[in-house]
Amino acid sequence: MGRLGFATATIFVALQVVLSTALTARAQLAVGQEGTSGGPRVVLGSDPKTSQRYVQVTGRGAPVYPTVDIACDGTRWTMPLTRSEDGAIYAISRNLVETMLNAVECRLFLPDQEITLTRTQLWAAWGSATRAAGAPQILVGQVVEVIDGNTILVNLGNRAETVRYIGINPQEANRSPRSVEPVVGEAAEANRQLVGRQQIRLELDAQERDREGRLLAYVYVADRMVNAELVRRGAAEVMTVQPNVRYREVFVTAEQEARDQRRGLWADPSEPTTPSAVEQTARPGAEGRTGVPPDGVWACPVPQLIKGQITASTGGRCVYHLPDGAFYSTVKPERCYATIEDARHDGCVASRR
Repeated sequence: MGRLGFATATIFVALQVVLSTALTARAQLAVGQEGTSGGPRVVLGSDPKTSQRYVQVTGRGAPVYPTVDIACDGTRWTMPLTRSEDGAIYAISRNLVETMLNAVECRLFLPDQEITLTRTQLWAAWGSATRAAGAPQILVGQVVEVIDGNTILVNLGNRAETVRYIGINPQEANRSPRSVEPVVGEAAEANRQLVGRQQIRLELDAQERDREGRLLAYVYVADRMVNAELVRRGAAEVMTVQPNVRYREVFVTAEQEARDQRRGLWADPSEPTTPSAVEQTARPGAEGRTGVPPDGVWACPVPQLIKGQITASTGGRCVYHLPDGAFYSTVKPERCYATIEDARHDGCVASRR
């Protein structure tokens, strides 16, 4: 081989090495972002016993970081390390899970890279059975006008839409004939305080429009769902209309809180404290009860992880406790339920914490 041929071959080999190195570096970056084998892999999981959601950073040689950051729609949180088992596990609070599920975009920040967590991935891992199977459609817009207690006009950029809130029915607050105090927090004014001229997110459900063509939505300002907040303030009551029932349990719990605290609609002491959407009846007989017996003294079997308890402190009333509740670990269950609906059907009410 002549000098020219040898030099050409040498240059060709060198180019192959450079190209191979570049492709390898690119593949490693893709590995880190896509979570395939060979680099850090992100797993979104849920503990089957406690229903605690978590983010796990795993993979061969994956470092254990004392903290990681998660950002959703521009708001950022720092998550401390929970434990190191087959990688690093970072527990996610219930409120942050809701924020992540309702966000347009989330990102996980590691010291050397950032990983996009898509809505499809989040909903596949953490979406509950009471929600739609896939991630719901999200729209972002600006409130132009507050029409009434559950209707707003929204600019969505390419069009304006009249939006009706899902799951609630605003009414004038009940006023006792003997009361001389002014009624505060009426539905339209409460709605105006929450969303007036605000940037909002609209989460759609199974049925996107009502018979009048209005868009039906769960409305968010930052991480607060306005529908539920109006119910919690006593400015509206629960009104469930099939098939849009994704957050019915949230609304029922919010109405129970408003009734217990005598807010807004429920300020009159003569009003019953049981939500109209789930009127309680006498506890069913043994053959008609929902739920199952506990699995031992302290535990409930999977998937019936909601604990129902009757004690003297509750006045003989059944109170249910969710797995992420403040008192859950200290409760000895009398009955265990798979869903809040099952617990309420059995005559239980929500724990205050």
